[in-house]
Amino acid sequence: MRIERVVAGTFNEASERSRRLYGPDVLLISSSQVGNSHELLVCTDASSNDERVFDASEARETFAATMQEEILARPKAPFDPIVTDPAPQTATPAVDPENGAALVSLIRKELLELERRIVSNSGGVHGLREKMALLEQGFSAVYARRLVEAGLSSTVMASCLLDDLNLGGPGIGVSDRASVFVGPAAGGKTTAAIQAARSIANKKELPAIVSASRDARPGAREKFFAMADAARIESSWGGVAPGALVVDAGGYNREDLSIDRPELSSYNLYLCMPAYLNRITATRWFDSVKSVTGVILTHWSPTEVPLGLLGCMAERGLRLAGLSVTADPTASLVDPTADTFGEPVRYALSLTLDLSPVGVE
Repeated sequence: MRIERVVAGTFNEASERSRRLYGPDVLLISSSQVGNSHELLVCTDASSNDERVFDASEARETFAATMQEEILARPKAPFDPIVTDPAPQTATPAVDPENGAALVSLIRKELLELERRIVSNSGGVHGLREKMALLEQGFSAVYARRLVEAGLSSTVMASCLLDDLNLGGPGIGVSDRASVFVGPAAGGKTTAAIQAARSIANKKELPAIVSASRDARPGAREKFFAMADAARIESSWGGVAPGALVVDAGGYNREDLSIDRPELSSYNLYLCMPAYLNRITATRWFDSVKSVTGVILTHWSPTEVPLGLLGCMAERGLRLAGLSVTADPTASLVDPTADTFGEPVRYALSLTLDLSPVGVE
């Protein structure tokens, strides 16, 4: 006689398995449940079982059948995860962290893919590539959408931008009336004020006179008089001289400005902004200085057009009134025209929209 152990999911399965393994005359000794399984101890006739010849193939089949029964007997999970074939993904190539152009290209590609997924259920991606290119140049999402809706070509977008800047429209030019210049300190405002004074004086055949408010910066007074002398115009410091064509009333912020004086009530107010100024700082000035007649861009270069800054101005309906293209105080302030301003803007937009969204060629 020999004692054998049989395990199965239920008592009936264990009994059936014991009879199949040891014959119908097997004797049940005990039954117990361990977790989700049932264990039987049975007694079998040793002589009859010892005489059986071991068959490897039969053992393998028996083992496979036993494992299959165990798997089927196990309780199922609360839910079966749905596995779908993922869309083929293109491996992201390694990018040298020192290669700025490659990093920008990779970021652009990822943003395009993200927005495609977001709008995939809307039925279209009109102007997506152009909009992403405009966002990279510093345009706000709202204004970029306006340009895309106007048209997808650089010519149409440039026309829309120039119209929003009121170029060629009705308005008072810098050379038509005495002006007050305000804006960030050390941004080329004093140079622009002297240049504007010369422009107004030449047009109206008046003496070129420029005044400046007090500036606490070391050397600011000496620099102002040196520039005025180089331009051969009359100058005054700390007040408004009689007949002054331009008053430099700048400061570090809005609270530093002195533009609410009665003697300046008949002057036009212009905001002088460096063309290299970032959008956040420019927005603070645009939002703080009210009743602005126009904006003068200093440090202007036709090869480095600040599209984001121009878009920020256009959103607020601010008129571009003049360009200071040189630090030479003897030069004249440049009027923004189709040649001096429009053509560089169109060319900058064409370069922006022609860039490939998936790589740098």
